[in-house]
Amino acid sequence: MKFVLYFSSLSIIFFSGLYLYQENITPEWRTHQLAYIERIGQIDQNASVGKTSAPRSFSIGLKQIWLPEMNRVDRCISCHVVIEDPGFKKNTNPLKAHPLDYLGKHNPEKLGCTICHDGQGRAVNFKDAAADYPDVFWNKPLLRKPFIEANCYRCHVDLLDQTPVYNKGKQKFESSGCLGCHKRDGKGGFTGSELRGIGNASHHVKHPDESLDPKILSQLNYNQNLAYIYAAVRFPGAQPEDTMMFDFQLSHEDTRALTVYLKSLSMHQTGIQYLPQKPVYSLPITEKGEKNFQLYCTACHGKNGKGGVRNPNYKNDYIPRLNTLAEQMFLHKKMKQDAVILILDEVGDLLEAGPQPDISGFFKVVAKYMPVKNIIENGRIVERKDKKGPSPLNMPAWRKSLSQKDISSVIAYLIDTY
Repeated sequence: MKFVLYFSSLSIIFFSGLYLYQENITPEWRTHQLAYIERIGQIDQNASVGKTSAPRSFSIGLKQIWLPEMNRVDRCISCHVVIEDPGFKKNTNPLKAHPLDYLGKHNPEKLGCTICHDGQGRAVNFKDAAADYPDVFWNKPLLRKPFIEANCYRCHVDLLDQTPVYNKGKQKFESSGCLGCHKRDGKGGFTGSELRGIGNASHHVKHPDESLDPKILSQLNYNQNLAYIYAAVRFPGAQPEDTMMFDFQLSHEDTRALTVYLKSLSMHQTGIQYLPQKPVYSLPITEKGEKNFQLYCTACHGKNGKGGVRNPNYKNDYIPRLNTLAEQMFLHKKMKQDAVILILDEVGDLLEAGPQPDISGFFKVVAKYMPVKNIIENGRIVERKDKKGPSPLNMPAWRKSLSQKDISSVIAYLIDTY
């Protein structure tokens, strides 16, 4: 028994010593710094290798950027010691300068590394810093291309040329009627969840369903948050049975773009200020209406209001199409359509048009206009095909989410599409 205790104690001491040796005598960052010093010596001996701004007084040691206003400590520069040295642009990581000219406008001393790249900034080896391995837990693993584009919008407001996948995802989101169900920053529908914060939801709360293809996690570098977003968008049928999410039959490319955009909808980062937005100019009423229709209505009523979207257990099977609104309002001629649109633009409501406008049959137009406006504002409960079956999708009430001008713009757009 004593022998077993003696042997166990020695084993613990040995392995503890080995761990301390690896962590403090031969850590990963020390190896890279020694390689850096060796590289400096080669450059000094052979000036033809290229110019370098590397300090010749470089000392080996753990290095970090402390950002108290962001509550961040980034030790990435312990390995990436040449991140700002243009003489190392052609090298391989970690002894490689940051690509392109991003650091010219993104001072790492003020912003650090993880505000853009995510990852575990306090870690001192690559595996723990990247945290995108199946056996390493971190809420925000290192983001790789193209998902890193999402973090540009922690500061930026206007679209950037450098984020093509994000730009595609935002355009897809804002033209597919996602806000007909979901909210974004408190504005949108009522049947879906608020999307602000989905980009940094803990994987303990938001995680991919185990019945999904296990390749999803590996394809997304074991980032649980990205995997949840991707799976929820592309495979809504694999989510909980009570989900009302439509299956849009999205391609991998479209789903990836939407994932990048939704990843950007994280909560505001402490210590970060949004950059000024370019001036936003007022749109013509029909263009504004088209934008609002795409944001809030397309998912149910179809592109350009052409319908074709099934509504399970609804008496008429399909959600009504809206591109015949002008015909229903007796606006068969373009001249009458333009006259009504002008009133909506200038007054905002046909009921407040004052003296009867010079539009033939104006009272009939108003009589058809009133129920349309009322349904948009107050919603409607639709009739079930099977009285005992599940509830079909009902028309939500938009009076609290959309202004009168927004509602008038949608009506004007639908009139104009006839």
